Amino acid sequence: MKITKRIATALAVIALGASVFADEAYDIVKKSSTLEAPDTSQAVMMISNIEKNGATELREMRQYGRKVNGLKSTVFDFRSPASVKDTRVLQAEKNGHEDDRWIYMPNLRQVRRIPMGERYKQFVGCEFTYNDMAIRHVDDDKHELLESNVKVTAGSKNYTCWKIKSVPLKKSEVEYSYRVQYIDTETYLPAKIEYYDKKDQNKIMKTYTTEDWKYLTSKTGKKYTMRMKARIVNNISGRQTFLEIKDPLMDAGVSDAYFTQQYLSTGKAK
Repeated sequence: MKITKRIATALAVIALGASVFADEAYDIVKKSSTLEAPDTSQAVMMISNIEKNGATELREMRQYGRKVNGLKSTVFDFRSPASVKDTRVLQAEKNGHEDDRWIYMPNLRQVRRIPMGERYKQFVGCEFTYNDMAIRHVDDDKHELLESNVKVTAGSKNYTCWKIKSVPLKKSEVEYSYRVQYIDTETYLPAKIEYYDKKDQNKIMKTYTTEDWKYLTSKTGKKYTMRMKARIVNNISGRQTFLEIKDPLMDAGVSDAYFTQQYLSTGKAK
């Protein structure tokens, strides 16, 4: 009887420990995914698609963002090269519903909704997917703290991170089986994310890194943490996409007209 009680006690301690780690992981990911964002933002995004042989295509995109009642909307407007010019994407958070995402394709002169089943696809030919271009909600995954004080170097930055495994609750909505996130203990930014293959769950299919970030002050005096350089590498094909933010402007006002299907199709915010 004493042995049985000891075993039961040990199992209870293990279960309690697992629960504590799960709660801590949830709280860390929640803070990371809900970092304070400006009410409005705009910036230039330079995107480099780099092939395995080193050939590079440079794209310029404008980004416009706003936050209303805590819900974020973002517009991406491609300006060059000619192959993607005037392609525009709108994504808008919805309360209690899946996010809305729309794309205007200039060659078809058509705005269409991007269904949930297509959001794992490449974002206008980049290694980032449509899912990557939005912040994933903490409740979309089950989180487990694997390790603390993990050192990560990415670009010009050195990080000390929590290592957290995040398993999607709806695997049909994503292109991977699970993610391992390395979340910086100072900024709560994801220093690195490893995405594991659905067919071989021991194989990393792609890797994201935050290669530079800054504390920036907005027009209203608020301070924000902004990712300035990020990279995602397709570990299977060797292709990668590098993204750099230039000329960020926060809390300076952005017309509501940007966040409409009319702007998507015309490129005019009037």
